[in-house]
Amino acid sequence: MNNEQCTIFAQTERSSQIHLDDAEVQPKITQKRCGCVMNDEQWRKVKLEEVGEINPSNKEPIHSQFVYIDLESVVAGKLLVENHILRENAPSRAQRLVYYNDVLYQTVRPYQRNNYIHKKQGNYVASTGYALIRCYDDYEPDFVYYLLHTHNFESIVLGLCTGTSYPAIAPNNLKRIKISIPFKNDKPDFPAQRRIAAILTSADKVIAATQKTIAKYKQIKQGMMEDLLKPKEGWKMVKLGEVYNFQYGDGNKNPNNNGDYPIYGANGIIGGYTKFNAVDSVVIGHMGEYAGSVIWANGKHFVTYNGTITIVKDNNSLYDRFGYFVLLNLDIKKICAGSGQPFLSYDTLNKIEISIPDLAAQRRIAAILSGIDAKIAAEEKVLEKYEKVKKGLMERLFERQDASSITSESN
Repeated sequence: MNNEQCTIFAQTERSSQIHLDDAEVQPKITQKRCGCVMNDEQWRKVKLEEVGEINPSNKEPIHSQFVYIDLESVVAGKLLVENHILRENAPSRAQRLVYYNDVLYQTVRPYQRNNYIHKKQGNYVASTGYALIRCYDDYEPDFVYYLLHTHNFESIVLGLCTGTSYPAIAPNNLKRIKISIPFKNDKPDFPAQRRIAAILTSADKVIAATQKTIAKYKQIKQGMMEDLLKPKEGWKMVKLGEVYNFQYGDGNKNPNNNGDYPIYGANGIIGGYTKFNAVDSVVIGHMGEYAGSVIWANGKHFVTYNGTITIVKDNNSLYDRFGYFVLLNLDIKKICAGSGQPFLSYDTLNKIEISIPDLAAQRRIAAILSGIDAKIAAEEKVLEKYEKVKKGLMERLFERQDASSITSESN
């Protein structure tokens, strides 16, 4: 492990501890504690067009150069790609000037949820594949943004979509959807909206921080695999066929019956079965999109035909966990890439050469890398917990957004 990796490792160690402590606190947040419990009379239905201006006319000409926000630029609420383009080279859909706190709602294939609330300064222009919502002063943009992600709002939107390949909702239909807003003294309760938005924003920050920690651990793992698995003096070269027996899994269909044994396809667990056909094995995807993917399957499990079961021939020559990391580090996907249907045969696998040390060294290396895997798994469990917490918060804080309070009008 180099100095940079050690620094990252130390940082993620501290970050992990904070997350684990917070995990026991976050689920205890409720509407009552945040002061957001309200009677039905305190939530009123208003049309979306009353909350903000939908697709407002541009107040100024589009700049000669700008960042273009299209539907592929946003993933999970984050603007991941900032393409700077010249106006004369811009696509015809680049029409909506975007300002701070504008909400972009994906109107084409809205089930993808590539929605976005803009928190940047500069010259940005959005695609007409988005509806731009510019909230009026009495409405908190972050609150509206989260509200647009509630299950019932999305259900209404999907019901109003037209088209099959590219279902889309027309702006005139979107703006007439009614949503429930907290009111106080016959006015929108802006402080209540802000409190709700603040809680969900905090949840998103914790989720993002945990995702960052996982990414750092994976970066550490990759660097350590490259260092630790690099052939050294005294290591010997062997072909995979000398140390492994390969066997395709059973059945072309997923036999899921919610049994106790996890079912592995080409890229992970896809169900549970009452039978198993492997124990503590590496599963390698051998056909289709995930041909060459490498997964460690712990304990008893069932592998379908899309996966190849690897069986160590001699445990005194190859430690199974070390073998897993070697296979993972090979990037087998590149070997089976091609113009046709990717396929990984026994013959191809048997001929691949690897370098291995003595058994004691294999165990030491595997223990180090398994430790990193354990930390990644722990953080992924924390992340899963946070995501469940946020889902619960969304349900509690927007509990008035039920089927009777979100309606659409046809006129």
